Amino acid sequence: MFKCVQCPSVFNGKRNLVAHQKKHAGVRFPCTVCPSTFSSNSSLNRHQKNAHGIVNVPTHLRPIPAAQMVQPTASITTPQIFVPDVPTAGGSNAISEDDLLCVINEDNDTG
Repeated sequence: MFKCVQCPSVFNGKRNLVAHQKKHAGVRFPCTVCPSTFSSNSSLNRHQKNAHGIVNVPTHLRPIPAAQMVQPTASITTPQIFVPDVPTAGGSNAISEDDLLCVINEDNDTG
């Protein structure tokens, strides 16, 4: 026999005692469709089958109630990309003002 230490209840199986102790701890199983909560997972499954037509659907695949859905934020963050100035074998890959002026002059040469 398995006796509850918080009340005079006695159970034939340890599993029944563990389920009973969850009631003392205030453990509830919420329905993912409506605001109902249940003291046991089996009661929740029975409710979801009878009230919502949900049968044998894993918890992570059940619908999320609108109240628990995360609303997207209005601001969108753009990832910041940092490209370091890494010197190559021939020197720096940075363009100096002199290099830029040479490129511009070559483009404007008509001769």
